[in-house]
Amino acid sequence: MKQVNIRIPQRILALMMGLFLSIGAYAQITVQGHVKDATGEPVIGATVTVVGTTNTVATDFDGNFTITAPKGAQLQVSSIGLQSQTVTAAPNLVIELLDDSQILENVVVIGYGTVKKNDLTGSVTRSQARHQEQRCGSERSRHARW
Repeated sequence: MKQVNIRIPQRILALMMGLFLSIGAYAQITVQGHVKDATGEPVIGATVTVVGTTNTVATDFDGNFTITAPKGAQLQVSSIGLQSQTVTAAPNLVIELLDDSQILENVVVIGYGTVKKNDLTGSVTRSQARHQEQRCGSERSRHARW
């Protein structure tokens, strides 16, 4: 009786196992998350970027996002007026960004956009919220009909 050589199928089997294991090392996960500020309000339009790639998304109206990233990758979350934060990718994330008032120190809001204080020509005045509230309160009482 002739012996069957089973060496070749064993080698193919070992090669196939190696391929399947290496594919698992490059596995991508879908990260779903929610970005909120220090008060718990959703952050609209915050950018979520996979560090080291160009893969970037923005949060929706409710502060939610979905992005594909390698398992264990770093995600950088940033928004204007809030401190950036770097987190490790996981299937579900809730990210809280803290206020960063120093960033907005030299920004001037004008009627049709924003410019830096250095680029502005003309005069600038500072308006504080409490003055606006006092003014609005007196306007309401003057125009109220009883």
